[in-house]
This record gives sequence, C-alpha cells and structure tokens, in this order.
Amino acid sequence: MSYKKRNSLDSIDYLLNNFPCVVILGARQVGKSTLLKQVLPRATFFDLERSADFQRINSDPELLLQETGRPLVFDEAQLSTNLFKALRVEIDRNRQATGQFLLSGSSSPQLLKNISETLAGRVAIVELDPFEWQEGLEKNSSNLITALESPETLKSLKPNFNKRELLELCLYGGYPEPFLKRHDPKFFRLWMENYIKTYVERDIRALFPTLKLDTYKRFVQMLAYASGEIINASNFARSLDVSQPTVKHYLDIVEGTFLWRKLPSYQKNATKRIVKMPKGHLRDTGLINYFLRIYSADDLKAHPQFGRIWEVFISEQIIRHFNNRIEEIDYYYYRTHNQAEIDLIIESKHGLIPIEIKSGSATSKKQLKALENFILDYKCPFGLLINNGDEVFKLSENIYQLPAIYL
Repeated sequence: MSYKKRNSLDSIDYLLNNFPCVVILGARQVGKSTLLKQVLPRATFFDLERSADFQRINSDPELLLQETGRPLVFDEAQLSTNLFKALRVEIDRNRQATGQFLLSGSSSPQLLKNISETLAGRVAIVELDPFEWQEGLEKNSSNLITALESPETLKSLKPNFNKRELLELCLYGGYPEPFLKRHDPKFFRLWMENYIKTYVERDIRALFPTLKLDTYKRFVQMLAYASGEIINASNFARSLDVSQPTVKHYLDIVEGTFLWRKLPSYQKNATKRIVKMPKGHLRDTGLINYFLRIYSADDLKAHPQFGRIWEVFISEQIIRHFNNRIEEIDYYYYRTHNQAEIDLIIESKHGLIPIEIKSGSATSKKQLKALENFILDYKCPFGLLINNGDEVFKLSENIYQLPAIYL
C-alpha cells in the first residue's frame, strides 16, 4: 500500500520545533503510525502493542529514556502509564530542548488523563482524522483558510475536484486502507466489519470492562442513522432499554475514542429561543455508509439520508482543514424553536461565518432566509452556501455560493 503525505505534517514539524513533546491523537487506523514514521523517519521507534517493546518500556522507562538517544517515538503510548511519569522527569532535565519525544494514542480518555496529570505545559497535542479530500486523491492543498479572509478572495479559489470524485470520497470515507483499496467492494465491507468488531471487542472491552458490548455496538450503529441530527438521549434510552445517563456515558465514550464529533448549539448572545441540545455525527462517511448498507454511488444519491451524509461530509472537510493546519476554530450548529436552522457555524480568526450545506446544485432565496437572518442578528462578515454548483458567485448582499468542488 502506498503512503500519502498528510496535510498535518508541516504542523507537527512546527510543534516539534517548539515543544519538548508532541502527541498525535486519533481513532484507530487513521494513519497515526505511518505519520510518526514520516515525521521522524530516523528516530528510535517503539510500538507499545508489541510485547517486547511494551515490556522494555513499562518495566523501567526511566532507564530506557536515559540510555536512548533523541528523538524517541512511542506508538500507542496510552498502554503504559509508567511512561508518562518518566517522560515528565526527563523533559524537566532540559525544558528548553524541543522535539525530544513524539507519541501517538488511540484511546483518548486514558491518554488525556495521563497528559493532564503528568505532562501539562510540556506537550502539544495534534488530532489526526481520516483523510482530507486532497490527501486521499493526492491533490494540492486548498487555500480555503486564506480565501475566508474576505468575500472577494473566495472568487480566487479554483476547482480542486470534479463531482464524480467528491461522490466517491463521500461514499468510501477517509480511512486510508479501505479508501486506497476502494475499487474492491468486498474488501471495503470486510475492512469496515472487522474495524467495528476490533473497536468494540478489543478497545472498548479493554477500556470499559463492565460495559455491555452488544448494547454499545447497537448504539454506535444507531448513531450512523442519527448522524447530522440533534441527539435526544431519551429516544436512544428507550430504543436500547437503558437509562439516559447510560446513553450520555456511551456518547462520552464514542466521542472520546474519536468516532463521533459533537457540534454544540450556538447560544451566544441569543435573541431568539434556541434549541440547546447538541448535534453530532460519526466522523467518517464511509463508516456511516457501511452501517446504512450503502455500497455504490447510485445507492448513495438515492438514499433518503443522502442530504445528512453530504452535510457530514462537507462539515468534516472544513473542520479537518483547519485542524490539520493548527488554525484555531470553534464549530457549532444553530436551530431556533421556529425551526430556522444553520448546518455549520465556524468561529475563527476570520470571525463568525454561518454555512448552509446543500447536496443539490440550485438553492432558492427562501432556503437562505435563516442564513440571512443569522448574519444580520450576529453581524457576521458574510455567510456561505456550499452546494453542488459549478461557480463561486454572490447570491445576495452577504451570502456567497461556494461549490464543494472548490474546497
């Protein structure tokens, strides 16, 4: 399998030049191990899932760190709690020395606990998701962040994809291995099946040994159908025959293990009655499609959930684009009790930008009413409609059409 250059590579290099330790977090199989080797190809590499490496590190990490040259790479570092205390001592010997350690981890709850208790102030954290679109198809990175500086600069963007490519990306998602072998449908289905099985029966069992695994697996499958919707814990509780606190615990787990992304409700300076429950989605559309038994582009376009899946697809591309370049971003959705809704709101150095996402190529003025009202109420610089159109142009005084092929 060929390896793709990841868009976060330059960001990680920057952080290693400024921090003693950098940690890459992300779900299993998003390419963390490959990225570690790309960032520091000549470093001493330890994989804590290998018994020999684990025993060597966990038995006497202080001695290993003292005797081994820098830099050092630790893959799946969350497996050794002893390692983090030793790292703190070693880093504090020379706090000015940057780029000493590069770590990765899949299970956020334990790893973040270790970091917060032992490495606070000594570490930078990077989150790695499945492929951005450009990564999977080996295309030049978009200038989206620069283009958002003003509405006029949006017009400088050039199409980066064709619509067939985007539909394929939406269908197969961004996990590197199944995407690179996407033309073998049988492999894609088997990979997804085994991924979920390993995630639940190995990772979740190890992290939460008292959890009812069959119920949790059903919960994850239900999230595929609920992706892009407001999450009502009571509905899940009734369907699964569990309590609402259990559902909220499940949500914390699936978010903490990087399968789920929560979008909070935007409630700042609210002048209208706002729906406050969060929205969310499984981060990978390939995984959503697997659960929904969608195996072809024609099936995807015809599926009643296509609009929601497309919304997830676009939202993830924008969020990953900012995160991979360590550009600060907060993201939300917005819905009033009168059903006025905005799919995605991003808050960055460019201000507050509301985004409406449509899977079609044409949008009526009536469909933009919520966007126009939000721009006026919150004095936004402009708003975006991202759809399947062909050209960037001005739809109204403060709203611009930005077709997905330009992202």
